[in-house]
Amino acid sequence: MIATSLTARLRLAAVLVCLSGAAAAEVAPHRAVYDLSLNHSSAHGDVVDVTGTMLFEWADSCDGWSVTQRTAMSLSYQTGENIDLGWNVVTWESKDGLRYRFFIRELQNGDVKDEYRGEAHLDGHGKGGVAEYSLPDKRTVTLPPGVLFPTAHTVELMKHVEAGDRFFWATVFDGFDNDGMSDISAAVATRLKTEAGAGSRFPLLAAGPSSRVSLAFYGRNSQSAEPEHEQVLRLHQNGVVEAITLDFGDFSVDGQLTELKALPPPC
Repeated sequence: MIATSLTARLRLAAVLVCLSGAAAAEVAPHRAVYDLSLNHSSAHGDVVDVTGTMLFEWADSCDGWSVTQRTAMSLSYQTGENIDLGWNVVTWESKDGLRYRFFIRELQNGDVKDEYRGEAHLDGHGKGGVAEYSLPDKRTVTLPPGVLFPTAHTVELMKHVEAGDRFFWATVFDGFDNDGMSDISAAVATRLKTEAGAGSRFPLLAAGPSSRVSLAFYGRNSQSAEPEHEQVLRLHQNGVVEAITLDFGDFSVDGQLTELKALPPPC
């Protein structure tokens, strides 16, 4: 079922942008809300409509970066069936990128479908580490050398954008499924100018230029040439995502920014 593949791979690793001393740009902690709607459905696809909202909040918690994401999405099928999907994600990552905590809850038609909770650490930059799950059961996952946590991945992505690099490949652990890892290929398009008047509605959008970033998510060490899921982001220099498209193959979903608020520093 399409809903199963969605709940398995709706990741927002690239949206988890954070401030770091290594980052080339100053990133603004913020709260953003997006309206979700159907962008495209293929001729042989089953989905005929999509509605929903996505809330994303990135905050500086002094000793790390705290991220909250809540997504509610309703899918309508040609058969007349409707499925309500939801994701609640709460994570914390240390500012050196070596420690990570996560709690992820997936919902379907109001019922909890899956939950993932745990902590992970790396033995050093570029080194491997261990993830300890407490939900859905207690288990240990070995993290390979070079793996990144979501915030560290986005810091590296922003550095590549600032340097004018076109491509960036990384393995990321976010805890989102049984092993929590995916290989992510990023392709960066040319810089985009901020439209006139955009800053009057959302002042954070006037802080600098933006880039179109395409992300392809693959299963860890997958031999498939086709990604499991793709995203296209309009990513501003200060870390704000102005628009996002989620591509699930048979259909895609647009996320348009409707609310944007800067968050004050906590310390």
